[in-house]
Amino acid sequence: MTYVTTALRRRTTRPDASGRRRYCRMPDRRYEDVFERITDLFHAFDRGWRFTYVNDRALLALRELKGEELAREDLLGKNVWEMFPDAVGTTIYRKYHEAVREQKATEFEQQYPSPDGPWYEMRLYPSEEGLSIYSCDITERKRAQEEAETRAHRQAVLAELGKRALAGGDASALMDDAVAFVARALGVEYAKVVELLPGGEELLVRAGVGWDEGVVGRTTEGADLGSQAGYTLLSEGPVIVEELSTETRFGRPPLLVEHGVVGGATVAIPGWDGPFGVLGAHTGGRRAFTEDDANFLQGVANVLAMRVEREEAQEELDRVREAERSRVARDLHDEALGDLTYAVAEAQHVQSICTEEEAAQRLGRLAAALKRVGEQLRGAVYDLRLGQERERPFTDLLDTLVELHRTMAPDLRISTDVRDGLLSGPLGETGTELLRIIGEALTNARRHSGANNVRVAVWSPGDTLSVEVSDDGRGFDPSAGGPGGTGTRGMRERARLLGADLRVDSAPGEGTTVRFEMAPRGERAGPDEEVRVLLVEDHAAVREAIAAAFEQEAGFEVAAQAGSLEEARGMLEGVDVAVVDLGLPDGFGGDLIRDLRGVNPGAQAIVLSANPDRAEIARAVEAGAAGVLNKMAHLNEVVGAVRRLQAGETLMPLQEAVELLRFAGSRREEEHEARQAIGRLTSREVEVLQALAEGLDSGKVAERLHISVKTERNHTTSILNKLGVHSRLQALVFAIRHGVVRVR
Repeated sequence: MTYVTTALRRRTTRPDASGRRRYCRMPDRRYEDVFERITDLFHAFDRGWRFTYVNDRALLALRELKGEELAREDLLGKNVWEMFPDAVGTTIYRKYHEAVREQKATEFEQQYPSPDGPWYEMRLYPSEEGLSIYSCDITERKRAQEEAETRAHRQAVLAELGKRALAGGDASALMDDAVAFVARALGVEYAKVVELLPGGEELLVRAGVGWDEGVVGRTTEGADLGSQAGYTLLSEGPVIVEELSTETRFGRPPLLVEHGVVGGATVAIPGWDGPFGVLGAHTGGRRAFTEDDANFLQGVANVLAMRVEREEAQEELDRVREAERSRVARDLHDEALGDLTYAVAEAQHVQSICTEEEAAQRLGRLAAALKRVGEQLRGAVYDLRLGQERERPFTDLLDTLVELHRTMAPDLRISTDVRDGLLSGPLGETGTELLRIIGEALTNARRHSGANNVRVAVWSPGDTLSVEVSDDGRGFDPSAGGPGGTGTRGMRERARLLGADLRVDSAPGEGTTVRFEMAPRGERAGPDEEVRVLLVEDHAAVREAIAAAFEQEAGFEVAAQAGSLEEARGMLEGVDVAVVDLGLPDGFGGDLIRDLRGVNPGAQAIVLSANPDRAEIARAVEAGAAGVLNKMAHLNEVVGAVRRLQAGETLMPLQEAVELLRFAGSRREEEHEARQAIGRLTSREVEVLQALAEGLDSGKVAERLHISVKTERNHTTSILNKLGVHSRLQALVFAIRHGVVRVR
């Protein structure tokens, strides 16, 4: 640079004959040759920002930026900011001035501020006389880099969409996610999924972004040559339009015309038997859609196709399953129950004519047993038919259920109390599970309570659904364990899957009440309402990152943030969904869920766990968590889970949730049994365990406790028997795990 600076210094201004100063070409040809051999673009300015030198490569680049033919003489002596005003105030402008002001060499990369302007890598060398700039056009490298980043981003989008498709849930929610992803990834104003309606003549807009309110779910297009979507169904590949107004392959549908669409790209969404519909991306400005754009669109369409095919296959499977359940119910009702009724009648007839007292009594017991089997079969028939009748009004199905139990227990008075209009129509799958819970509660009351009266009350205060089954039977003492068999566990499992907490209140001689509340699906925050989210995470950086992810998405409001259970318990009012870390500094995060439900029965919770321990996850699900995510999950996955939850989707497969609930129940039973075993230990046996925990052998234990070795061994044998273990080591592990002893 010293050589260059010296050369430029010799290229000073000189007065002409009139005394005015002018810029002269360098008299020394040697320097000209040096500058022209520089492979970079090279130009220089004086302290007044006037060009003092421009090599050939730089001259060509400046011609392109200016958009006109320029000679060196047109530049030399001219102010760069007057020649190129677009650069004033830009990063280039600031970097040039900073280098001169601080007399410090600088390197940076920057795009010239013009539409599709080139990218340059610039090296600035200031001197007392001005500034020398070496530039290299890196536009191709930048474009390649941007293309690679774009492809990587799109692959990530496809992977995320694929994960959501594999997770199950509602296909409509996945379509909503898909069009949002497409619009962002392709940088277009409009995106849509249209579904081919039965008959094959029209396409309905199933999901979309950018369109006027009321378009999604209502607007249709022709599935023919009258629209781009219709033409796409008839084509073998993507359809790209750069100028809709001059398009001759198909007509211009009103939807695109009314929104000022200029161009777009569309691809077909394959289906189970023929195309399902079309995925489209549209823009109001001129846009050249590339092959990569079309491939990305097709990738998204294929993910949607996979989910649609799974849903259609599941619907077919459900149809076959319901048909089989219906057939079994019909066979049980028409054949098995008929034969059983005949057997009961025969047993009763033979009993009536039997002269031997013992035989008559046995026949009576047989007839009674057969009648009980008949009642159970009728219950099974009802349960088998429930799925087929889920679209019937809930009150009708409830009346049928109660009447069935009345026939099973003629001496038991069962009354119903159904209030409010929420229950006047069908409740779908939710209603089916609800009826099964009520049926199990009625069965328990009928078989075990000894009650004379049972009351079934169902009502809907506000936006919740409340159910209560109460009897005037013998009751039980909950603190003594009480009835807690398979039926009660089944009720609790179903209640949790519906997002409700089931309570059983009872006392000896005061009867039993089974009660729970839930928010019916579809009664949560609507599509135009913001979902109020509570974030509970002790790491502030993680919490703020999650909050930022929610704030970037429409439809969410981070209502509050907390770093502990104590802090969070004061923020539960008005929360729709809580995202809770399980490992909080002041306790187990899952314990917050019951508090949340107490304030807002319709609220939901998703928990974050850094520990894949099955027991911890089971405990969270048992507490009422609707889903469990790993703390390493992508932020978009957390936001997507909340969105799916609010759309009424199930985040966890039913069977997995049931298995976790059963696992939690078994762990709780194990803990209860362990506490009972610990309670049987004597104070001396606890002292023996503590000594073992400190590493003492039998002799040392005996010496410390002032007992014989034989007595120590007797204590150890008793400990093993009481704890149900087989060795000192197992006993020690058991004692440490349950806090009987401390390891010092």
